[in-house]
Amino acid sequence: RIQQRLTPFPMATSLSTHQPFTPAGFTGRRVSRGASRRRATSVRVRASYGDAQDGDSEQMHVPEDAFKNELGHNISPERKAATALGNLFTMAATRVILDQFTGTRHRSPVYYKMVDFLSANPLRNGNEWLAKLMREPDNDLRITAMRIIETRRVFAESEFNWDVMNRVAKEEIDDDTLEMNKQMLMRSLGVSAEGSPSEMSGSAERRQSEANSSW
Repeated sequence: RIQQRLTPFPMATSLSTHQPFTPAGFTGRRVSRGASRRRATSVRVRASYGDAQDGDSEQMHVPEDAFKNELGHNISPERKAATALGNLFTMAATRVILDQFTGTRHRSPVYYKMVDFLSANPLRNGNEWLAKLMREPDNDLRITAMRIIETRRVFAESEFNWDVMNRVAKEEIDDDTLEMNKQMLMRSLGVSAEGSPSEMSGSAERRQSEANSSW
């Protein structure tokens, strides 16, 4: 590990090398914020289903008031998921910066300041948490907030594997569906699944493991 010392300006670093990013290091085509917002405003989810006997299909519709943001406004499932990912990215970026404050011989004093701040202000809503961090009177904490913001942006753009997330999410839904259908079938046949090694699906085991660990 390379010990990172706090600089007057925010710096984003690679998760794998801890080296400063340069413009040439960015990959992928940027999508305008306006375009991404337009794509996320739909509250209708299209999926074919219906009575197989008549062959008619209906359109699945998620009620517009199913999900709301912190202001009470209706948002789409996609926007809800994006908000959750934003909080996740804030957590990841914070861990990156905390790791940079941990040197090979000793930890930066800012590390302990951040640990105290996190203890008093648990990270739940990423943007609200960062806004509070930027209002701290300690200049070290304000600069750290800017570093986290920039690292979060870089992480979302070039470090987070969106393809893996998309694949794993669908695989876990399929695994869970198969497991629950299996359990229902076993109950209908009067077969108990208690004590069976396969009682918990693979994705359920992963979630249980993640729930037992702290970020």
